[in-house]
Amino acid sequence: MRERKSAEIGVLRELLAAVDNAQAVAADGRHDTYVFHAFGDSAVEVPRRMLGRAELRRVVETEIGARNDAADAYRRVGRDDEAEELSRGARILCRYLDGLV
Repeated sequence: MRERKSAEIGVLRELLAAVDNAQAVAADGRHDTYVFHAFGDSAVEVPRRMLGRAELRRVVETEIGARNDAADAYRRVGRDDEAEELSRGARILCRYLDGLV
């Protein structure tokens, strides 16, 4: 039971990272040269993009697709244990799609 929960926590952490990446604001021409700032200087912070339900759903679907594709690749080379782990992660993520209708 504990192992299963830790696997689920790992999958959710990866999903949070994907959402965080999706919220990133694209760099524009103001960032052509690197300027050193003091650690914690708020001048380098920009607000994150807010994602709607449809965008969040796309992020989750992309993560599911990537896991399924990787699982298929692992199966083709006989690495069934790794493939099953990825497939299990995809199934975990599928449970979260229902709330993003």
